[in-house]
Amino acid sequence: MSDEKPPPSRAVQIARMWARVPAEHLEVALKALEPELQREHERQLESIRREDAQRLEVLRNEQEERRQRHFRHLCGLWAGFALVIGMLVGAVIVGVSGQVWLAALLAGPSLIALAKIFVLRRSDPADARQLEPPAEQPPA
Repeated sequence: MSDEKPPPSRAVQIARMWARVPAEHLEVALKALEPELQREHERQLESIRREDAQRLEVLRNEQEERRQRHFRHLCGLWAGFALVIGMLVGAVIVGVSGQVWLAALLAGPSLIALAKIFVLRRSDPADARQLEPPAEQPPA
């Protein structure tokens, strides 16, 4: 905190001027000063209320953002789970029908790479290479 004192309010300045007045007139001065003090107090309360409302709004926004981030994370987990199960089911179906190489492609490194992308939300360059179809060899 700073050691500087805030400037005196208008009411305090008025009170200092009235301090030179005789005691009999002081009561009249204080009655005249009271509305100014009340207005200043109301301004301070309103300022505090505005600050509290702003802080509350910031907290609500942060909470909503955390909720949305959690929802997106769960959607990614479920999408990854569904994708992995679909690829495994597809691998079993095409494997049973005699297409072993296609089954190996569905249940191989691409399955692990896609699961890693959706579930862990991490992608390495090696994962991208695993997802690409194999390059065809030019005819010799």
